[in-house]
Amino acid sequence: MQKLIHLSFFFLLLLPDFTAAQNTIGGVQTLVPEAEVKRQSQFLNAERERLLGRWDKALEAYKEIVFEFPDNDAAWYGLARTWSAKDDVVNAANAIAQAVKLSPENQWYILYQADLYERNGRNRDALETYEAIVRKFPENPEYHEKLAYLALLNEDPRRALKALDKLESLRGITAKSTAQKHLIYKGLGDMKKAAEVYVKLVNAYPDNPDYRHQLADFYEQSGDSAAARKVWEETLQKFPDDPLARISLAQATGGTDAQYLASVKPLFADPKVGIDAKIKDLMPFLARLESGKDPSLAASLTELGSILEKTHPDEAKAWSVSGDILYLSGNDAVALEKYKRCIQLNAGVFSVWRNTLTILESRKSFSEMMDIAEKALDLFPNQPEAYLMYGIAANGLNRFDEALAQLNQAVLMTGNNAPLRARVLECAGDAWLGKGNREKARDSYRKALENGDNPELQKKLNGL
Repeated sequence: MQKLIHLSFFFLLLLPDFTAAQNTIGGVQTLVPEAEVKRQSQFLNAERERLLGRWDKALEAYKEIVFEFPDNDAAWYGLARTWSAKDDVVNAANAIAQAVKLSPENQWYILYQADLYERNGRNRDALETYEAIVRKFPENPEYHEKLAYLALLNEDPRRALKALDKLESLRGITAKSTAQKHLIYKGLGDMKKAAEVYVKLVNAYPDNPDYRHQLADFYEQSGDSAAARKVWEETLQKFPDDPLARISLAQATGGTDAQYLASVKPLFADPKVGIDAKIKDLMPFLARLESGKDPSLAASLTELGSILEKTHPDEAKAWSVSGDILYLSGNDAVALEKYKRCIQLNAGVFSVWRNTLTILESRKSFSEMMDIAEKALDLFPNQPEAYLMYGIAANGLNRFDEALAQLNQAVLMTGNNAPLRARVLECAGDAWLGKGNREKARDSYRKALENGDNPELQKKLNGL
């Protein structure tokens, strides 16, 4: 702040002395009316106070100017900006309206008025103001972009599309404008037009495979598998190594899950095919594996997981997916080793820590579980499950006071997550019971039951 004051003072030293009643204009010494000298001096003082953030002083200075010189549009504009800085958008809107009335051709006043309308929730007025702006300045793309946004706020998708068409005529087709038009057409239920905008994007940028992916994905989501396949085939013709196209076409060949998974093994073994495309392809099968035990599916997925490890040995994602496959297949011991390797490569994914700790809990490896939970607490201090896992491990080691310290913290962090809160409170009840305090154990169990029905916990409570 001290530097700002010094710079402002230096700036003021460079200003002409407006207390003098004469000035030099075009090399000719000219007398300036005293009222004009006073007006300029007052305005500079008001601007200085606003720039320094002294809003109350700036307000008084601007008010004095508009009282004496009500036709001073610049002072009304400064007054509006000062009211806005004080979060008084109503007075700010009234002030900017005066500035616009006095100088209706000043685009900065009109833009500021539209902004204040929007901040004040007057979206219809903001839209109408931008309609006027684009009529006056039709070649400015930013104004058409803002107009499209305001049209959507006013639930006028047709007007938004018109603005986006004009925007594209000025800037050309872009991924952003295409995505906006695509969503509008989808909202209108016009799937043909929703696809056409992506077709235009592909034609505008034929060397960008991502736009082809988006078009094919949309066709797949719309249930038009023939159109999607055609796009994937065209993509593969232009980009023979495109991983998504190769995988998607392999999937489109049909057959059983086992046949498909066998067919993509060469792709999974190809390091040129990105790991993200491979993982995306596996997600539906992992969901099926989770929903029920299927030995043949588990075997096929386990093989692919192993291929991922060999093809991408330094990618944490490879070990995480391989661990997930084994975990969902019931092979906890091997899954644990995969998760540990994943954590070594990238410790920033909490779900991997959660699965690791869950496996250790099921194996009653409480000492190791407590060590890993402590590390998880350091990395994820905002994850209540980390505190819960620490509490479970501490209970397993009969270190009940340590368990309660972490569980009390976890209770405060569960928020509206009733199932998690119930688990934390039950674990706290176990700790109190371990300490021999049956009354506090009962109280904690009762609170846990308030957050969700649990027959086993009810039996535990009835036994006290």
